[in-house]
Amino acid sequence: MRRLAVTDRNGTIYRDKQECLDYIDLLESVQAPIHGIEVVKLTRLQAESNLYKIIWFKNQDDVYQKSRDFIREQMVGIWNYAEFKS
Repeated sequence: MRRLAVTDRNGTIYRDKQECLDYIDLLESVQAPIHGIEVVKLTRLQAESNLYKIIWFKNQDDVYQKSRDFIREQMVGIWNYAEFKS
């Protein structure tokens, strides 16, 4: 599987680590909400995740910094893409 910064799998957009951080900056610049983020391991057939790789935000207090911290901590090794939830 070729590594892409952004990939579309059946209508779901997945971003690599740097693209996620850039996307968070973009969302912050327009004050768009972030409701959740799921970090995944993409295989040829599916996106795999687990309970520790998902974060949901009940409110938007400090959401952009919390999102950056989550991406930096959770996107390591095989966990190489993330989906932003709306």
